[in-house]
Amino acid sequence: MPKCLSNDQVEHARREGYVVPVPVLPRVKADYYLKHFESYERATGQSAPNHLKVKPHLLFTWMIELGTTPALLDAIEDLIGPNIMLVTSAIWAKNARDPHFVTWHQDSAYFGYEPMNVWGAWIGLTDSHIEHGCMRYLPRSHLSPEMAHTETHDELNLLSRGQSIEQLNDSKAVDAEVSAGEASIHHFRLAHSSKPNTSDQRRIGVLFVYCAPRVRCTLGRYPALLVRGENSFDHWDQDPIPECDLDPEIVKYFEGFNSRYEDPGTKSEVERAGRA
Repeated sequence: MPKCLSNDQVEHARREGYVVPVPVLPRVKADYYLKHFESYERATGQSAPNHLKVKPHLLFTWMIELGTTPALLDAIEDLIGPNIMLVTSAIWAKNARDPHFVTWHQDSAYFGYEPMNVWGAWIGLTDSHIEHGCMRYLPRSHLSPEMAHTETHDELNLLSRGQSIEQLNDSKAVDAEVSAGEASIHHFRLAHSSKPNTSDQRRIGVLFVYCAPRVRCTLGRYPALLVRGENSFDHWDQDPIPECDLDPEIVKYFEGFNSRYEDPGTKSEVERAGRA
């Protein structure tokens, strides 16, 4: 029996590729984490920084706490089972009246996982409704192989390469609206995007990506954190666990991952499969 999601929600997630909204935090707790993020912004002099896209949970103890929230892990367990690896994370921030957007893409496009039983949970630290530029999903797009992406490098695109799915029909897209403290959970291969924030409020969300230990990275060994259950496989190296925020050694480790992700020589799954 599911721990957090209903049977209907589990069935919907597998069939459509997503479930939304999923309450995982009280609003006051979401605001607590938001204040931590805004404190980092003030300390660095950066508003809505765009460099926290690969494993920022290694930089902040509050992100480890958020990513291991029991209700959140219960929802993930309902989809992948009791053994859970935290693979990566990202912080997505849009200021008020922010023209930045995210084009249609698949998270799986540049990461090779087998089997592709990988799920992302996007937790709102603020409200994320249509006017804020919430996530948008293309239902059932996770049931097909990766689609070809074009790298546009558009300065207003929050994706590192401005990657965009070619010739996508989004007429059946749905808006994944959440309030602060709620999550939208989607399959790693599900096509998704977001529009600019046209409201007078900021839109801040944190993404965590989870899989079962039996999933392996087809690009070679990759590190992750076991956050629930047991790991009886030898597919993953161990990420460091931060004991304090912005530990200098972990910052170096984090910067190495970001440079690899942004390396223009990194090919997409479609290119590696010879389908480009």
